[in-house]
Amino acid sequence: MSLVLDDISAFYAEIGDASVVMGLDFGTKTIGVAMSDRLQTVATPRETVKRKKFGQDAAALKVLIAQNDV
Repeated sequence: MSLVLDDISAFYAEIGDASVVMGLDFGTKTIGVAMSDRLQTVATPRETVKRKKFGQDAAALKVLIAQNDV
């Protein structure tokens, strides 16, 4: 599931309880990835993806999403 919402209440209503949330920090050379625990109380840095082309970056993020049940 991919969400872009501008209201935090709508965001939480959409994701529900016990979901892993992934945060991305887009830099010019890397993408920092952090993920929450299932209780959504703590986010932990997980990986840094070296940026290449958009398609390759998206594919790398899709792998992380699938591996971590985001």
